[in-house]
Amino acid sequence: PLWFLMASAVMFLLIGCANVANLLLARGVARQREIAIRIAIGARPARIVRQLLTETCVLALVGGFGGYVLTVIAWKILPAIVPVSIPRLAAARADSSVLGFAIVVALINGFLFGMMPALRAGWTRVIASNQFGARGNVAGKGDRIRSSLIVAEVAIAVTLVIAGGQLLQNFFDLLRTDPGFQANHILASVIIPERLQYTTPESREVVYRRFLDAVRALPGVDGAGTVDALPFSGENDGGLITANGSDVSDPNHQTLAEIDTVSPEYLQTMGVRLSKGRWFREEDMNKSSDVAIVNDVVEAHLWPGQSAVGKRICVYCTPEKPDNWKQVVGVVSSVRHVTMEGPPPASVYLSAAAFERAQFLVARTDWPSGEMEKAIRRAIAGVDPNQPVFLSVSMQTLISDSLADRRFIMMLLAIFGCLALAMSGAGVYGVTSYLTSRRTQEIGLRMALGATPGNVQFLVFRQAFTTATIGLAIGLGASFALMRALRGVLAAFHFGNLGDASIGVGLVAGFAALGCWLPARRAAQLDPMSALRQE
Repeated sequence: PLWFLMASAVMFLLIGCANVANLLLARGVARQREIAIRIAIGARPARIVRQLLTETCVLALVGGFGGYVLTVIAWKILPAIVPVSIPRLAAARADSSVLGFAIVVALINGFLFGMMPALRAGWTRVIASNQFGARGNVAGKGDRIRSSLIVAEVAIAVTLVIAGGQLLQNFFDLLRTDPGFQANHILASVIIPERLQYTTPESREVVYRRFLDAVRALPGVDGAGTVDALPFSGENDGGLITANGSDVSDPNHQTLAEIDTVSPEYLQTMGVRLSKGRWFREEDMNKSSDVAIVNDVVEAHLWPGQSAVGKRICVYCTPEKPDNWKQVVGVVSSVRHVTMEGPPPASVYLSAAAFERAQFLVARTDWPSGEMEKAIRRAIAGVDPNQPVFLSVSMQTLISDSLADRRFIMMLLAIFGCLALAMSGAGVYGVTSYLTSRRTQEIGLRMALGATPGNVQFLVFRQAFTTATIGLAIGLGASFALMRALRGVLAAFHFGNLGDASIGVGLVAGFAALGCWLPARRAAQLDPMSALRQE
């Protein structure tokens, strides 16, 4: 969903801001001597804080402008990959308002995440010069702040990866959903006879029969049929149906269904499965025909536990028109008409006057869609050179187009998840490297007293990864809470199992472990004598 994508962008921004805050804290410690001297010669803490905040905001402005430049570049690429169905996409521009927004967001982030390091540096007390820059001990309060930011980074990354991964899994399940017909082998063409040329229903029926016969005669065509409202085309023909013996004026006895008018071979051509009864016949196309085929959803709803064959339903019946009764002659499998999500709809198929209402001609073929499209256009032109074929497209393409918006959002979620993994790992690496560098004398002393490189490496890794583990646990709990919230918002959303969550936790843990292991390995390679000589 789009709102989760926006939330993911905010979470990704928070991870980046936490990394920046950690870097600013480290930079403040490195400048401790400078700040102490400034205070010693009369600088007030407020002036120190103001100077550091100014430096931070300037850096944030540079980053914000860099982000705007990347946005301008992205808008050169996005129109080629973004679905055209996204609202107002063509009107979107990286204009001055976007630049202003980027600058404002950058300043807000620079101020909020630069305030803590600036205040901490501004509260520095004048200390003995031989303590300036001491590397043997680690400042407890500052390190707790840095560790808290790492915990938050890892927790956000876990939440983003697990929730995003579960949405991706739901999307892949959606792609594997059976539409109810053989989408890979069906080519659909929009053919609407010109009303000014074919003025009567009879003339439209005659020409559509000729169109259909011409397409059936093409090499590689195994079947062809017509329909007035093709699945996933945007055309719908819904109406109310009522079972025999029910009051057509009572809404409680009526069911909303997709009601399509089809030629006798349409359902077979689409690959719809017949479970009971029979298919339509040629004589069922007469205007006086009173037969219908329903899907298993209608059968289960109107006649639970019974066969629908032989039953009667009232189609489009109202108190003013209560006598449009049809006899069910067959029951077919369900076909998804609008979306691949949710349960399939109730469907009723009629055949009376099918050619008069036909708008779509479908053909079953194993030929490449491009070659068959050209062949169909030539066949239609052979019947009527002035008759346009407005569109020829495979059913698989129509289904894919219906999922284009979701696919694009899932792609962005995957990108955010990968970037969150990388940035959380970089954050763990940066803090662990900094803390390790401040413990150089301690590590040298340990090694001089007999600690092996393996002992040092395990010590540094264990202490750093313990912090990351806290973030993993918090993120896992937050992920389950978010999954519960998503189930309440998205009807089709389902959460797999602990195995699915463990994959996301494992990915973040792997990146965090790598960020801990690299500084730990470098610490194990220190020369004890060189470390002890450092101030």
